[in-house]
Amino acid sequence: RRVLFRSDLPYLEIKGVHLPCHGVGGDYYDVFPLSDESTAFLVADVSGKGLGAALLTTMLQGALSGMSMGVAPEKVFNHVNHFLCGHASVGHYATMFFGRIDAEGMLEYLYGGHPSPLLLHDGKVSELYTEGTLPVGLVNEAEFEATRVQLEPNDVLVLFTDGIVEAANTQKELFGFERLREVATQCAQASIETVMKTILDA
Repeated sequence: RRVLFRSDLPYLEIKGVHLPCHGVGGDYYDVFPLSDESTAFLVADVSGKGLGAALLTTMLQGALSGMSMGVAPEKVFNHVNHFLCGHASVGHYATMFFGRIDAEGMLEYLYGGHPSPLLLHDGKVSELYTEGTLPVGLVNEAEFEATRVQLEPNDVLVLFTDGIVEAANTQKELFGFERLREVATQCAQASIETVMKTILDA
């Protein structure tokens, strides 16, 4: 179990939890400051389980940290995609969501095959995007581009992997995206700690 809480950022509050169902898994998230006075955050889900998936997450973390040296996120995403596709022996790909936000609330994001984060704004829940893209490392010709959106004070982004929406009850019914939206709507104006706890409890 890993819990991350950052309170040293005057414009951003972050809380996360990682509860792997196996001893070694391929889901991860990260948060790191960038040189241009903005903060980067990402969530990724590497295909497969076990040591191979875990090793790829470590490689991705190292590659993405290059953004802290001023490298454009698009260049990093596309480089990682070409690298993985050129090393087919790796045998893994990843769905990813990456965001970079500054003190004015400007969010720049890229995604590769990952479900859209939920945006909680003024008591309502929406998705940042509805169009799909290919995962990173699956098709060499895939190109990833950044999108920018202005967030408002008190907006909340809920990032997640399939560990939430594919969680099953004793009747083998999946939690699903619709249920996730319903639960997020119930706590859309609560603190981020309450949002996270409500979703996990549900």
